[in-house]
Amino acid sequence: MSKENKIFYIGEDDSGRRLDRVIRKFLGKMPLSGVYSAIRRGKIRVNGKKENGAYLTQKGDEISMDLSLFGLTAPAYEEQVNSAILKPDVLLKTDDLLFINKRSGELVHGEKSLCEAVLKYFPSKEKSLSFKVGALHRLDKDTSGILAFSQSLKGAQEFSRALQEGKIGKFYIGITEGRPSLSEFKSIIDGKECLCLIRILDFSKEENLSLVLFNLITGRKHQIRIQCSQFGTPLLNDKKYGSKQKKAFSENLSKKTTYFLHAYKLIFSEPFLDDLPKEITAPLPENFKRAVKSLFKSTSKNLVGFLDLASLKT
Repeated sequence: MSKENKIFYIGEDDSGRRLDRVIRKFLGKMPLSGVYSAIRRGKIRVNGKKENGAYLTQKGDEISMDLSLFGLTAPAYEEQVNSAILKPDVLLKTDDLLFINKRSGELVHGEKSLCEAVLKYFPSKEKSLSFKVGALHRLDKDTSGILAFSQSLKGAQEFSRALQEGKIGKFYIGITEGRPSLSEFKSIIDGKECLCLIRILDFSKEENLSLVLFNLITGRKHQIRIQCSQFGTPLLNDKKYGSKQKKAFSENLSKKTTYFLHAYKLIFSEPFLDDLPKEITAPLPENFKRAVKSLFKSTSKNLVGFLDLASLKT
């Protein structure tokens, strides 16, 4: 790649589209007049040649873009590319989707985020200017576990469609204060009905804490955290939503001062892509395992086996 230009290649997602529209989608913050100007001045070229904005792109076309369009000089671009970003923990990668085991504390969007890490380490095989690799659902900063990313437009569309149609089962494991008395949380959040089915995996009388399996039916922002609080059993250490106690448990766990919530499993009730398994599981983080073993003695000998044996069918 030229040190003064960024190079991209037109993939299937962009083939047959006008050059100006592809560039406008890619450079979202640039006004359309700026896109036209850059094309006219040759700051954007197709296969090394100047083209007009009406040019219909073809799969395999090489698009070169002057670094100044990104507000970068060549040295600044090299520094940006090589900046230290922690490599994601991959659970599964296909041509269309990527599943990451997100660490607690990692941001999904923004500087030094998982989105940046995925773009750096797992770029889409066919670089599309209008399609960008991105997260397909949300996890809060301090929630760990499975997070799906698109690797193609097809993957993004099919996963989103399956999610909207309820064909993807989402299961979380958390530690709550107290013992939930219901088998489901049904409530209104921001004017919308929300439903989460729950199963108590274990209960510590001594600590008055529960290990809970959540089956998230709807997917509102902070839903599990809010509903746990609404029903009087907030997640342990979730200060934002009503936790009244802080547990260090031991010196090994003292650094974990946020809540314990892990996106544990995705189950696909109907196949929507050929290379997807029936389910994907994200192992619990080590500090979560230590907390469970410290608090819930009955599961400490075979934690993973216990969770896998738990019925996840509603």
